[in-house]
Amino acid sequence: MVTIVLNIISFVLIIKWFKNHHKDYKKLEKKLHFFKLNRFKSVIISLFVILIPIIIINFTNFENTNHISDELLLKNKAIFSVIISFLISFIWLIYIYRLDIFDKEKKRYILLIVIISSILTSFAEIPYHFIHSLGFTDVENPINSFIYSVFGIGLIEETVKFIPLIIILWLTKAIDEPYDYILYASASALGFSFIENAMYINQNGIEIINARALYATVAHMTFSSIIAYGLFLIKFKKTRLPAIIIFPFFYFLAIFSHGFYDFWLINKSVSMFSGLTTIFFLITVHIWFSIKNNTINTSNHYNELKSLDNDKLKIFLSISLLSILMFSYVYVALKWNSKTANVFFTKSVFAYGYIIFYIIATLSNFDLVKGFIKPFKISFNFLIPKNKKNN
Repeated sequence: MVTIVLNIISFVLIIKWFKNHHKDYKKLEKKLHFFKLNRFKSVIISLFVILIPIIIINFTNFENTNHISDELLLKNKAIFSVIISFLISFIWLIYIYRLDIFDKEKKRYILLIVIISSILTSFAEIPYHFIHSLGFTDVENPINSFIYSVFGIGLIEETVKFIPLIIILWLTKAIDEPYDYILYASASALGFSFIENAMYINQNGIEIINARALYATVAHMTFSSIIAYGLFLIKFKKTRLPAIIIFPFFYFLAIFSHGFYDFWLINKSVSMFSGLTTIFFLITVHIWFSIKNNTINTSNHYNELKSLDNDKLKIFLSISLLSILMFSYVYVALKWNSKTANVFFTKSVFAYGYIIFYIIATLSNFDLVKGFIKPFKISFNFLIPKNKKNN
C-alpha cells in the first residue's frame, strides 16, 4: 500500500513538472530559449542511463553472446559480491566527500576510517554470539523482537560504527569543523556497509543490489550521523544542555532509529506493516539532509566565495543510482533472458522509482546560509521534496 501511494505521488509530481515547464514555455517571448540544455540536462542524462541498457539488451545480440553460466556465477559469486559492494560504498563516499567544500579533508584519513570500520565489522559477529549465548535473540513475539532490534542489532551495529570515529578523534586532529563529524561518521558507516552488503549480496544474489544501495547503505550513514550530530552540538557549543545529557540522548536516538527501521523488516508477525520502514526511511533521509546542511552552514572555515553546485550533485546521483538500477537489469538479462529482465525492470521501477527520485531531489538541494541551523520539522510535505529550479 505504501509503495502504491508513493508511486501515485511520483505520477502527480511528473504531471506537476510538465505543467511548470509548460507555464515557463508560455511566459517566454523567445520560445527557443526554453530548450536550453541546462533546463533538461538531468532528465536527458537520466534517460540515456536508462534507455541505453534497455536498447542493448532488447535489440542486439549482447544478451546471447555474453550469457552468464551458473558455473561462472557460482565460481565468482564472492568476488562479484565484493566488487559490487565496493562500488556502492565508493559512490556514496564520493557524494559525502564532495560536500566538504570549505576545509577539504585529507583522503588518507577518510580511507583510514573506512578500513578501520571494515575490520571491526568483520568481527561484529562476536558480540552477536555473546548476546545470543545469553538467550537474547530475535523471536516471533513482537515486543521481545522490538527490544532485540533496538538493544541487540541497533546497539551493536551503531557501537561498531562509532568506534572508528572515536579512534580518528583520538589519533588525529582531522576533525576540526562541524561537517567533519558527519563526513567521518558516514565514512565509517560505509566501511560497515561494505562488509554487510558483500555478505548479503553473496547470500541472496545481485538482485538485491538496489535495496542495499538505496535503503540499507543510506540508513547506516543516517544513523551514524545522528550520533555525530550530537558530538557536533557539544564541541561547537550549539546547545545549552550539558554533554552528559546530549551525547546519551543522540546515541540512544541512533540506536532506537536503527532498531525501529529493522524491526518491521525482520519480524514476520508485523511484516504486513513493513511499509512503515519505507516511511521511516524517508523521514531519516530528510533529517540526514538537514544534519549535513546545518553542519556545512556552521563551518568555522565558512567562505562565502565557495558554494555547493546542486546541479552537479544531482547529475552525479542520477548517473550513479540509475546506473546501479540498470546494472542489476543487465545482470538479470545475462543470467536469464531479456523478457525476465524487462519484468524485473518494471518491478524495480515500481519498488524503487520514487525512492531514487526522492534521494536525488532531497540530497542535492542544499541552501548555504552562514551560521544558520534549520530546526528539524517533519510534515506531510516532506514526501514531496523541493527541487531547485534550473533556469
